[in-house]
Order: sequence, then structure tokens, then C-alpha cells
Amino acid sequence: MKKSIILAILCLFVANTVVAQTHDRSDNELLDLVYFMIAEDASILEWETTWKESISQARTDELVETLSRKYHQHVTKDEQKIKYSFEDSHIYKGFNVLFHVIVPRQKHADAELIVVIKGHGWYSDMEKNYFNTVLHLQKEYFTSSVKKFACLTTKGNGIISSDYFLNKLTNYFQIQQKQTQFDTVEQSTHKKIIYGYTPVWERKISVNDTPMNIQIAVEENGSDNPTYVIGTPILINEY
Repeated sequence: MKKSIILAILCLFVANTVVAQTHDRSDNELLDLVYFMIAEDASILEWETTWKESISQARTDELVETLSRKYHQHVTKDEQKIKYSFEDSHIYKGFNVLFHVIVPRQKHADAELIVVIKGHGWYSDMEKNYFNTVLHLQKEYFTSSVKKFACLTTKGNGIISSDYFLNKLTNYFQIQQKQTQFDTVEQSTHKKIIYGYTPVWERKISVNDTPMNIQIAVEENGSDNPTYVIGTPILINEY
């Protein structure tokens, strides 16, 4: 269930511009999170990267036709949009690639291409497979205007305290201007939401003239092992 703080931040996000400068490290946010988890011997439950870019009507028709020839097509419709979905399953690689072409019914509004790479766990060959897939997607489907988001979920092990883990994460990524909001929604599984800015990554959003590019949701699950959902520059999915 999405919480009010997330909705508020997302509204601000829509009204602001994502800074998406390209450099050698600009596409490594997910791998940076993976490396931290490996260094801390923390489990990687699931992860995903999401790419979004506005596309023209001509490009929309071309993409739908091209993807339909490669993958099974699923179409959903409502009053606002038509959504074409395709899945490229990479079971042997350990992850899937999902394509969504969103066509608004409103005339003159841009369509949107969304590609999601998602997987569970992490093993030795996955980094190479992931990197090759990212290179292919960037070359085949996107331009430098693409907006990228990364998300990784991990779980406490009952030995390392939550405060210790969050302090290690803060120090590792040099998180600045950190703010914490406690979730007071009745029957909520979320204890707190932390957001701040790390200079490790260039992509960021601006909220009230304050840069932000990392967000952490701490989920209580009735045990001493909370779940952490870490996103950059912001969590865009339900968790």
C-alpha cells in the first residue's frame, strides 16, 4: 500500500526534473547496492531497474509492431490509456525483462516506453548478463533522455541490528541531508522511510531545492529481521 509520504514525494518528483547526467558510473546504481550487500554479507531477495522515456506516436507504432514479433503481447485498456505489455524471460540469466508501451487516450499527449529488468538473488554470472542486457537496451530502445530507477530488497539476519545496518549503509554511500519519517498508518507494516542524498550517484531529484537520490523503506514483519527496500533516486513501486 502506498503511503502518503511516498505520494507527496512523487508529486514533487513529477513537478521537478530528474538530473540524468551520463558518466562512467551513471548506470551502476544497482551494482553499487549489490556490492554493498555482498560486502556486508546481506541477502539479496529481489532487485529491479526501471527505464522510462517519452516516445512519439510513430515510434510507438514501430515499437509495438517490433515487440509483437518477438514476444507475446498482452493489452490492457482503461479510460486514460492503452497499455501494451511484453515479457522477455531470461530464466537462464536469472532475470526477466518486461516491456510496457503506454499510449494515452488524450490526443497530443506523448506515449511512454517503460522497461523493467527484475530478478531474485544474485550469483557470479549475473553481473555480466545484466551488464550486457543493459548495453543492448540502451542501444536498441533508448536515448540519453531516458530516466532510470533502481531498487533492491534485503532482509536482516537477526544478528546485525537495524541501526547498525542503516549506519553502515549511510557511511558507505556518504548519505547527506538524511531525513526519516515514521509511518503512523494503522496496521501498516512499515516502520520508517528514510531519504537523503549520496554524492556517489549523479542522478538526483530536487525536493524543495534539496537534492535527493536514495530512499529506504524499513518494513517490520513481526520478527527481529526487518526488510529493507532501497531505491534510487526514489522508490517508484509499491513495496
